Amino acid sequence: MEGASDPAAGRPDPVEALGERLLLDAVGALELYTVYLGERLGLYRALAEGGATTSTGLAARTGTAERYVREWLEHHAASGLLEVDDPGAGPRERAYRLPPAHVPVLADPDDVRYQAHKGVELVRAARPLPQLVEAFRSGAAPPPLAWEPEGRAEFNRPLFVNLLGERWLPAIPAIDRRLRAEPRARVADVACGTGWSSIAMARAYPAILVDGFDLDADVIAAARRNAAEAGVSERVAFSVTDASDPGLAGRYDVVTVFEALHDLARPVDALRAARAMLASGGCVLVADEPVGDEFAAPVTSVQERLAYGWSVVSCLPGAMGDPRSAATGAVLRPPVLRAHAREAGLTGFEVLPLDVDFWRFYLLTP
Repeated sequence: MEGASDPAAGRPDPVEALGERLLLDAVGALELYTVYLGERLGLYRALAEGGATTSTGLAARTGTAERYVREWLEHHAASGLLEVDDPGAGPRERAYRLPPAHVPVLADPDDVRYQAHKGVELVRAARPLPQLVEAFRSGAAPPPLAWEPEGRAEFNRPLFVNLLGERWLPAIPAIDRRLRAEPRARVADVACGTGWSSIAMARAYPAILVDGFDLDADVIAAARRNAAEAGVSERVAFSVTDASDPGLAGRYDVVTVFEALHDLARPVDALRAARAMLASGGCVLVADEPVGDEFAAPVTSVQERLAYGWSVVSCLPGAMGDPRSAATGAVLRPPVLRAHAREAGLTGFEVLPLDVDFWRFYLLTP
């Protein structure tokens, strides 16, 4: 397929080019499955902490079977993810190492460059695909995924821990001032997931109180554990609570919705609930996917292609079980969000000029 072309026209053959594209996609997908194994089994961490090792040594470090580990190591070396000292050595004598430049991407979940979570995300997204085929036919939603065996990938964790309170919120003057002011501010973190956004805000602003809300009991249990380990449980509380609970009205100075609004079946209702939660002078901060204002095809934006992919296999199906669903999907365009906000009574709408490649931030006010 290399150099496939149309001899008559002197141009690449589009049929062969598409076939080559799908072949490379398959190579990438299989590679991510092996990344899943490395992340789940602690293979990257063992390589990063223990240095070069043979397949026997890595298996002993991680409590795994040598023959499986050997194949994984060979694959990773052949793919350029690992280095091998002497490729000509015997299968059990070869020593493999994780290059220093690969450590933050594959072995350090605290680093903003960490990407091994993508293997976990892709495997988890693949589990319900047979049910999604039937959902396409019926228009219903596939059944929700169980938390186990791997739980949800905490793909936003390093971003929240390193950037939310240290860079992004300080760059929004109205929010930064309120979070530093007296009386202490109260923050509601809607659809908080495993709690890292709430924890990051509490760490950056030592006076504030944060309440995280999510409807998934498993993620709330994880969020509570994370807050306890981070030492912020006295100021951060998590609960399995619907944000539209009337008891929450008028209590919060800032309401946040980070990369979650597009997943909600009724985004207008969610924004209306967020508005009701605001105290006088409060605001709503939304972060969502950085997609274009209008549909275009093809697009050059990798982020928009990624958003559409997740929309098809996860985000849209997750919202289709509600008969009143807005069926938004992951591609929540700014004009649509503006219309949702206006309908919810949030007439102040500002796209914030934050330099973030993977999200767009919106400040909404009544």
